[in-house]
Amino acid sequence: TAREWIRVGHSLPHLPRIDAAFRANEVSYAKVRILTRWADSDNEQQLLTLAETRSADRLTTAVAKALDAADPGDSERDKRHHHERSLTSYTRGDGMIVIRLVLPPAIAKMILAIVETLIGRIAQTPLEPNAAEPEGSNSPLLNPPAGGSQTQNVTSPLKPITQSDDDPPADGCQTPEAVQVTLEQLRQRWRPQDDDDWYFPTLAQQGADAFAAFFLGLDVDLTTELIIHVRGDSNTFDDGTPITTNALCRLLDDSFIRLLIHDAERRPINASSRRRHPTTRQKRVVLETHNHECVDCQSTDLLELDHNPPYDQTQRTIIEELEPRCAPCHRARHRNAA
Repeated sequence: TAREWIRVGHSLPHLPRIDAAFRANEVSYAKVRILTRWADSDNEQQLLTLAETRSADRLTTAVAKALDAADPGDSERDKRHHHERSLTSYTRGDGMIVIRLVLPPAIAKMILAIVETLIGRIAQTPLEPNAAEPEGSNSPLLNPPAGGSQTQNVTSPLKPITQSDDDPPADGCQTPEAVQVTLEQLRQRWRPQDDDDWYFPTLAQQGADAFAAFFLGLDVDLTTELIIHVRGDSNTFDDGTPITTNALCRLLDDSFIRLLIHDAERRPINASSRRRHPTTRQKRVVLETHNHECVDCQSTDLLELDHNPPYDQTQRTIIEELEPRCAPCHRARHRNAA
């Protein structure tokens, strides 16, 4: 944190427009911290204009798209992305380990889509007190048994190659099955506290559980969707993150391409207005209309579509009555309404 303060302080004298806007409280420190990483004398005003119309959560993506236009070319950018990939880690004073992973967008977006989908699957898994661990115990994912193996009824395509099944595990080592978990066990870890049906771990905690479960061997079928907009000026993911044409072409052979149908007034068609859950096309239109942000807190994580007015009153699902809300705001709204 101190290094960031010093870096921002050293940068501001060379960026007079951003400095003046910061002094006048026209932009927040969170935005200034982002702008000072990428601004120079040539693009300072352009990036400052972006900061005035976007939240801090969306500013980095907007900056990336703006700088994409000045990039020397797809090949050079792909080379730079490949060169700058990294995985670093360090141990905090409390013993926790922090892992930092830097990947090209085409790969990182796939991982994030898997994590977000898995979070949704875990959250929707019903609590099974009789089948899961006793309340108060810990999942083997983060607390494997010492000096032995614990076999879960799970197999995984990500299972690493280790010693043969006939060989006993060495003292203090766990077989891959010792850290495998089921959706029910993870949902049990998210059990509501103090009989509060609306309690959930933080988004960061949910993401950590989902990433570790998938990486360490949770065997579950996941269907994810990665949306890329191909336009005349640039190629971007649905949140605005740019992707090179070269990287896009490498994905096409394994991609499923859909068309979005519009009516005569160029509005997306509500294909099924009487179904409760929005269609894929409706989700895309609503999210893009609201800049992929929660209408309550402007968060961009774990967005869900909420009926306003409620479906129980209208008995229909149309684009004009759908609003994106992050999972915590969505639960809070229905809790307050109840």
